[in-house]
Amino acid sequence: MPIKPVRGGPPIPVDSPADVAVLIEHLARGDREPEWLGDHFAYLAGTRPEWFRPYQEQVVDGLLDRFSVALEDQCQLFAGAPDSCVETLARRLRDRRDFDDASALAAIGTPAALTAVAEDVRNGGDRELYDDSGFWIPPTGPAQPRFSPQRRAVFLELGDFPDADHPVGLPVDRVVADPASSPVVWHYLSLRLAGVPGLPSWPAERAHLVAPAATYEWTMFAGAGADGRYHGEQVVHDGEPDDFTDAPEFGLGRVVLRPYGPDLVYTNLHVHLTPGLVGTAGGPPIGLYPNPSCPSCKRLMFHVLTVTNTVREYGHGPRSLYLCEDCHTVAVTATNWN
Repeated sequence: MPIKPVRGGPPIPVDSPADVAVLIEHLARGDREPEWLGDHFAYLAGTRPEWFRPYQEQVVDGLLDRFSVALEDQCQLFAGAPDSCVETLARRLRDRRDFDDASALAAIGTPAALTAVAEDVRNGGDRELYDDSGFWIPPTGPAQPRFSPQRRAVFLELGDFPDADHPVGLPVDRVVADPASSPVVWHYLSLRLAGVPGLPSWPAERAHLVAPAATYEWTMFAGAGADGRYHGEQVVHDGEPDDFTDAPEFGLGRVVLRPYGPDLVYTNLHVHLTPGLVGTAGGPPIGLYPNPSCPSCKRLMFHVLTVTNTVREYGHGPRSLYLCEDCHTVAVTATNWN
C-alpha cells in the first residue's frame, strides 16, 4: 500500500468508490486525525480524483476545517466543482477571511471560481496568499492560474545519457550565451517542455534550471533566445556570493517524468519520500515563498517545476523554474528547507 501515514495508525484501502465513502464518513465524524485522512486523500488525488466528485459539496459545506490536504492535491480533488461550492466559499469569504476557504475556492479553477477569487482580492482579501499559490489577479477580469494542472513526478537517474530529454549536469556554456560574464556556475537540469502537458509556448525546446554562486535564498532572472541559451542574467540574493565553480564530472544524469499514480509513496501530505523522486513538474508552486513576477510585464510568472537541490547537489532546499511566455523571460528561485 503506497499510503504511509506518519501518525494515526496504518492506512486503509482506497481501491473503490465505496472506500472513498468510508473516508468521508471518518471526515464527517472527526474520529481520525486530519493528517491520517490527508494522506489517503492525497493518494486519491494522485490516482482517481473523480471518485471524490460526489463529495465536493459536502466537504465544502462543513468539513474544510478537518480537510488537511495540500493545495496541489486540492486542485485535483476540487477541480470543476459546481457553482454552489463557489457561492458557498465566496459568501464565507465575504463574512470572514479564512485560508481554507480561499484555497478551496482557487482550487476549483472554474471561470466562476476564478472570478470569485479576483473579487475576493479586490474586496480586501489576501492577494499574497493567491500569488504564492500560483494564481495571478490582474487589474480586471478573473484570476489566472499560472501553472499547468497536469503534474509529473520528477525522478533522478545518474549516468551518462547524451541524448536525454531532460539532462542533468550540462556544461554551463551549453545553457548561457556568454559564459565568461554570466553569473551562472551550476546546471541542475534542462527540461524538455513538451514533457509536461499544459506548459505555455516557448521559443526553445527546453528551459534550464541553473544556479549562480549562491547557496541560500536567491532569484535569478534571464532572457531566453531561440537557441535556449540564457542572456542578461541578473541575480538578487541576500549575503555574499559563494566562492564556487562547477564540478563538470559530478552528478551527471537525467531526470525522467512520470504521471502521478499508485507507484508513488503518499506520506506526510506529499510524495517526496518516494525513492528516487526529486520534485514535481507542473502543478502549483509550493506556496511557502513569494513567487516571482516578470520584471518587464509584472505578471506572475508561470510555474514549471520545483525540485530539491539533491537533483545535483549544490545549495540547500527547493529550486524552482518559472517562465514569462510573453516576454521570453525565465526566473530560477532558491529557497531554504522549510
